[in-house]
Amino acid sequence: TEQVAEETTEETGTGTEAVTGLPQMDMSKWQYNATDHVYYQIGIQYCEVPVNLTYETLSVFVPESYMTAKDNGDSTYTCTINTEADVNGYSALNAPVVIPVNTPGYSACEALTEYTDVSDYTDAGFVYIHAGCRGKDQGAPAGVTDLKAAIRYIRYNSGVIAGDMNRIFSFGMSGGGAQSALLGS
Repeated sequence: TEQVAEETTEETGTGTEAVTGLPQMDMSKWQYNATDHVYYQIGIQYCEVPVNLTYETLSVFVPESYMTAKDNGDSTYTCTINTEADVNGYSALNAPVVIPVNTPGYSACEALTEYTDVSDYTDAGFVYIHAGCRGKDQGAPAGVTDLKAAIRYIRYNSGVIAGDMNRIFSFGMSGGGAQSALLGS
C-alpha cells in the first residue's frame, strides 16, 4: 500500500519554515552500535518524489548520551531526546549538525546501506548526517538540489532528532568542497 502524508510545515527557528509531505522520522526505528556508542538510522527518504533512492536517502548518527532508549526487542530502539546529557560541552539541543559532501569531481555520493564508523564526530558531540546525492552524470545542479532537500528534511525534524538545526555545517574536499560552498550560499 502507498502511504500518502499530507503536507506539513514545521518552524525551524531560522525565520524560514521547512515544508514537506513526508512524515517525520520514526523514533521507534533506531539501531545502536555499542562499540561506538551511537544511535543511528539508515535509509531515510528525504525527497517526496525521489529520482533515485540509491542516492536520495540519508542516515542520522547521534551520540548515545543524547538519547534515552527503550529496547523494542528486535534490534531496534524507541528513542527520545535526552536534554540533560553533555558531550564535550554540547547538549542534544545545541549540538552542531555536520554533513559531509563526498562528491569528488562532482560525482554522485551513494547513500549508506549499512553502519559506518563516524565516532570521530559523535565523540566530539556532533550529530552526523550522511546524505546521498546525485552527481554530474544526472545533470547540474542535482547534487546541490538533493543536499538542500536533505537539509530541509532534517530541519523539518528539529526537536524530533538531536542537534541544533540552526547550526548545520557542510564540508568536503575538491568537488565536495565546491558543492558545500554552493550549498551554503
